Amino acid sequence: MQVDAKGILYKLTKKFDLKRDETQDRLKLQKTIYLLQAFGLQLGYGFSWYKYGPYSQDLVQDAYTVLRSEEYKYKTDTSSWKFSKSSLEKFEKFKEICSDILRDTDKLEMAASVDFVRKTWYPDVKETEFVKLFKDRKKQLFSGKTINDSMIIDAFNISKKLREN
Repeated sequence: MQVDAKGILYKLTKKFDLKRDETQDRLKLQKTIYLLQAFGLQLGYGFSWYKYGPYSQDLVQDAYTVLRSEEYKYKTDTSSWKFSKSSLEKFEKFKEICSDILRDTDKLEMAASVDFVRKTWYPDVKETEFVKLFKDRKKQLFSGKTINDSMIIDAFNISKKLREN
């Protein structure tokens, strides 16, 4: 099998324990892949703004293929694939920066949403002004929690760390 984006996606879903069974799983998948790309691992997924932050329809389709309709193919064809040492080091650095948010769907949604808004609409805005502007774009998380200033600031700081590497 030729190395392709779907094969890489399959390996990443296993490495980061990403699923697509329930809505919350799909949200975690979308936000994790978005943040991996923000960190510099380019998989070729374009993201647009959606109610719960950055969203990629192509990722939805690919995830269905590699985790449902053709999972057997990717499980078999990619079984001998190994990530390079430098890739594994990069994944570890990503996990180090995002360790807290990868276990908390609300924080994951916030980090991806803040990064998307920051990079797409307000790249040169300072943190304090950004907080006000972000609240105009998003007020509530998928879980139903209302977004507050400290959540935005925490996510803003994670976005800065991701983009520094």
